[in-house]
Amino acid sequence: MKKILAMVGSPRQGGNTDLLVEEALKGAAEGGAHTEKVFLADLDIGACRGCAACLRNEVEWCVQEDDMIDLYQKVLSADAIILGTPIYWWGPTAQLKLFIDRWYALMGDKREQLQGKTVVLICAMGDTDPATARHTIGMFEDSFSYLGMPFENQLVVSAHEKGEVATNKEALSEAWHLGNYLA
Repeated sequence: MKKILAMVGSPRQGGNTDLLVEEALKGAAEGGAHTEKVFLADLDIGACRGCAACLRNEVEWCVQEDDMIDLYQKVLSADAIILGTPIYWWGPTAQLKLFIDRWYALMGDKREQLQGKTVVLICAMGDTDPATARHTIGMFEDSFSYLGMPFENQLVVSAHEKGEVATNKEALSEAWHLGNYLA
């Protein structure tokens, strides 16, 4: 059974990003996968200090003993990862960026455990121009290519008001199919 880990970078539970990720997880579960969703805004994750103690194997994971320590194992044990974020100022939320920046600790001897894990990106944004998400998509395409992780797909949906996407049957269907594909 595949393990699908979803990281929600939105600070709003029940918001558009959360609803899209939830629909993707329904598709994955209906495809037979074990799913888990994590709200990054609920966790204490500090910014990477760039000390490189993790790469020198001075610590098992990171010198910061915060909630990221538990997330490392979740990432490594997942078969596929769904990253969900609204687009804020043409980029991902600070919560998701903190999470990704802390992957620095996975660059040493743990890096090979990332290779082959599938990643998909789900973005909600208030703008109707798909180009608004280009920086976020490009950042993740480049990052995951570097790590040897297939960046399989992305879903970018225009929805501004909280929960607005709940009436967008096409977007919800796309999210469901994305999750089902991962399973």
